[in-house]
Amino acid sequence: MSDPLLDLLLNQDKTTGGDSAQSQPQARTSTSTLGKYLSRLLSLRPSDLTTTEPQSLEQSSHSNTLALQALSSRSHRSTTASSDQLSTLQESLPALTRVVAEVKNSVPQLDKSTSTFAETYSKARPTTSSSNDGSSNVLSARKDSMLLSRQAPQLQDILELPVLLSTAIASAASSPSGSANYSQALDLYAHIKRLAILYPDSKLVADVQIKAEEALKEMTSNLLGGLKAQNIRLAAAIRTVGWLRRVVPELGRNSIVEHGAKARSATSGISSTPSYTIGGQDEQSEGNFGALFLACRLSTFLSLTEDALAPLRDLADQETEKRLQNQQTETGTNRGSGAPPQPIRRASAHSTSIQGQQTERYLKRYIEIFREQSFSTIQMYRNIFPASATGSTAAQAEDDILKLPSALASFPLHLVNLLMETLQKYLPNVTDSAARESLLIQVLYAANSLGRLGADFSMMISLLDLPPTTTESISEQSGDGEPEPEWYRIIKKHKVQAARLDALASGQERRASQDVAVR
Repeated sequence: MSDPLLDLLLNQDKTTGGDSAQSQPQARTSTSTLGKYLSRLLSLRPSDLTTTEPQSLEQSSHSNTLALQALSSRSHRSTTASSDQLSTLQESLPALTRVVAEVKNSVPQLDKSTSTFAETYSKARPTTSSSNDGSSNVLSARKDSMLLSRQAPQLQDILELPVLLSTAIASAASSPSGSANYSQALDLYAHIKRLAILYPDSKLVADVQIKAEEALKEMTSNLLGGLKAQNIRLAAAIRTVGWLRRVVPELGRNSIVEHGAKARSATSGISSTPSYTIGGQDEQSEGNFGALFLACRLSTFLSLTEDALAPLRDLADQETEKRLQNQQTETGTNRGSGAPPQPIRRASAHSTSIQGQQTERYLKRYIEIFREQSFSTIQMYRNIFPASATGSTAAQAEDDILKLPSALASFPLHLVNLLMETLQKYLPNVTDSAARESLLIQVLYAANSLGRLGADFSMMISLLDLPPTTTESISEQSGDGEPEPEWYRIIKKHKVQAARLDALASGQERRASQDVAVR
């Protein structure tokens, strides 16, 4: 059933707004809204139409205004942008149509160019003498670029090898136990050498090898510094020499023996490689490494005796100058008076300073260092290079002329010469007979310790040209009434003391064996 009031309102709306096609959805919406509102008005009382309904309409209008304001605040930017895009849409659609037409027209040309490229650079295309050199160059460059892109990680690893090698060497030098790092560094260097053998024409590998050799020089200097350590142990020395064998293997060859073998093969007309095997042992077990080890230990000995003992040596030099000045003064006085030279007398026990006291301290410390370093060096050498230390009869029978002797053959003699020169220079400063005797006995103990390694030099003290210490030492005579040399008396006294010590040691051993037997 139709509502007369609603029909009246709709007819008035048609007369005012028209019935265009665009206003039809709005008309349907307004019709539903009007119908709902009229239904609400019919449900109200007549008094409410004049009292509460105007207020309700004002409240609804205010709420709608606030909602519109909030919507405008939130969406004004997107609304403005949509309006701008909508205004340019009329120009964008024709431009898009033109671009699509151009793409459509260029597709045949693109297809033709693609076919031409595929035919030109196809792998199955037969090569002819009339082929284009430019296209082949481009193709080879493209292949090289593709190969480089595929092998980029491997090339990066190769370029990082020198950095890894330097890092391993630096960490091994800074840490006290760097054996693992040195081994890793040597493995890296061996890998670089294998790469250089596999790719001899590669400039990249050649540059990497040059950088690795520079890092290896630093490692060699670090290893030599390790051999020069003051308190080096046998295990550390063996490891260091083993690393040096891998770093500089050319030092293990004896150039003179190799040259002699080549000369013999040339004269006999038989091509043969030089043999380094002697008595079942490889001659490269020593090579030049023995001389290198002894040179490092000699450098340590000289640094200890020259640098560490420099203050004591300066004081001893001052006493030497005083002694020489006194000798010149006494010589001039004796020549003027014509009297014979007077023997040097012992200083009294109540004297505040004894002549040669600083020299005695210097020589005592020097002999201690000599004994420790010489014994440990020779013993370590014999343990590191056992084949060269023991030798072989068959080895001595063959190539005696061409073969160089072991470096250990002359090393003890050189050390003893250094000791004798020092004693000859400073020992005359010590005028006290007890002090000089103590020093010479200390020298004899050092000689006995080296004697256990086959380098006894006890009789070398007889070559020392020493002035008499006191009148008592000069007047001492042997049983035949002849003057007894000072060195002879000291050696005899040392032998007596050594015999007593041996007897005491043997007695203790016998007593210990008896206690074990009783138990």
